[in-house]
Amino acid sequence: CDVADAIQGIVAAFGHHPVVMIGEVHWLEPAGEFYGRLIRDRKFQQTVEDIVVEFASRNNQPLLDRYIAGEDLPIEEVRHIWRDTTEVASWESPIYAQWLAAIREVNQGLPPNRRLRVLAADTAVAWQSIHTHADWEALGDNNVSFADVIVNDVLRRGRRALVVLGANHVTKSGDRNGGEDATTRVESRYPGSTYVVLLDNRGLLQPPAQELVRLHRLPQDAPILCELAGTPLGDFPDNHGTPLGNKADALLYLGPPERLVRAFPQAGSLEPTYMKEVDRRSMIEWGELRDRKFLGAAVE
Repeated sequence: CDVADAIQGIVAAFGHHPVVMIGEVHWLEPAGEFYGRLIRDRKFQQTVEDIVVEFASRNNQPLLDRYIAGEDLPIEEVRHIWRDTTEVASWESPIYAQWLAAIREVNQGLPPNRRLRVLAADTAVAWQSIHTHADWEALGDNNVSFADVIVNDVLRRGRRALVVLGANHVTKSGDRNGGEDATTRVESRYPGSTYVVLLDNRGLLQPPAQELVRLHRLPQDAPILCELAGTPLGDFPDNHGTPLGNKADALLYLGPPERLVRAFPQAGSLEPTYMKEVDRRSMIEWGELRDRKFLGAAVE
């Protein structure tokens, strides 16, 4: 397949599509490193106006704007951005806070009219008003909110945006259950507007495609972007039998499987008062303390 330096490839994609969507594997450490490198690239800064994220809810947009603009805010206030979302404790990996801090830093060196805006795309949520699973379900499908932000705050305004969401929200063929995702919803209103990139990960590719990736991409070449259209790799099925080329326009290769590790919050870093509320939310969303299973040592 056609390969390119990942940053150059993503910037080039904006020449034909106003929205480039990265379908991520949450908490992936090399992904966080890549996001930081991407927003520090001068050509990216000259090309893109907005960054749309899943890890902030729309009701926190004013707080997010203040932080990204460089206002001096206490961390106790800032962390509401990634803590108060519809998905309980899902953004405690340090890669998200670090990326916001990097965007904030980059903006200080850019002229006011070229500063990056970060758009919160998660459904608005007021946890103090949510007491039952039915309350939580009433929030609806996040794909609706993601698509509305992309359409109303980016495309209708003639802007360009990098969008980072979980992979199940961005595939061109819809979500894993056959329903509409953010990409299909945006494409129904703005055909051809999106360019979809999927992160390579241990579960995405079947063995023949893994071997093809290994043969064409050495670890020292990472990260690279591999175009899928009209290529053997694009014809390979994923683990659900869907050709990769039907799901995405390109594959983002961040390195060999042993590098694809997750970044967990520091041991003991989550304060007991916060965890009490997280446990409450966890019982509402899942009916169990699932949060403590994936937060691990951070709650000890």
